[in-house]
Formats: sequence, structure tokens, C-alpha cells
Amino acid sequence: MYERMRVRKDAIRPLLNVSFPDYKGRTYHVIFTDSVTISNTYWSGGTRSWWVAIQMEGGNTSRVPSLAPWDNPIEGERIELDENTVIAEHSHFCGKDMGITFYAHPSRKKLLTS
Repeated sequence: MYERMRVRKDAIRPLLNVSFPDYKGRTYHVIFTDSVTISNTYWSGGTRSWWVAIQMEGGNTSRVPSLAPWDNPIEGERIELDENTVIAEHSHFCGKDMGITFYAHPSRKKLLTS
């Protein structure tokens, strides 16, 4: 189970700056959950997602590679979130930019929505 919330840009600006600094859109969501499944790491029918893992302490990032699904070891993997990790997803669906979704552990709720 998860809880999805719209947030103001200034509330997630630090995450946005390290994950997708060139993003100019206005759609942002935060989903508070214990895990996330990495999917759509390649173009298929106009749909694709770009994924970035962010360590909250230290600001280190790790991008999911853009490989074919049969060559991408992380495609379809379920990632357990800890309190220090946020996963950012920038997605396009049928060619339309759907914005950025941040997946965070429920313990981060007050920090990311205040």
C-alpha cells in the first residue's frame, strides 16, 4: 500500500536538482511506500521512464542504465526503500510527459511535504 501526494516544487527542489536538474515541467508527486518496482527503462510504444536513486545523506545519485529490457539486470526488480533512499522517476506515457514521481519511505513524509 502507498500514499500519493502532490507537492509544491519548493518542497522537493533539492531532490529535483540532483535527479533531473533540466526538468522544466510542473507535475510532481511523492509516493510514500516501502518499495518500488523499476520498469519501462526503454522506449516502447511512446512510453518510457528514467530512474535515479538518491541518497538523502550525502546527495549521491545513481542512474538506472538505458539498456534493452533483455540486457538490463534491474528491469522489473523490486527495490526496498530505506529511510535514506529516495527513488525519482521521470516518465512519459504515449509520448506525453507525465512529470516526476519521487518514491520515499513513509518515515520521510513530514520532511518532504512541509
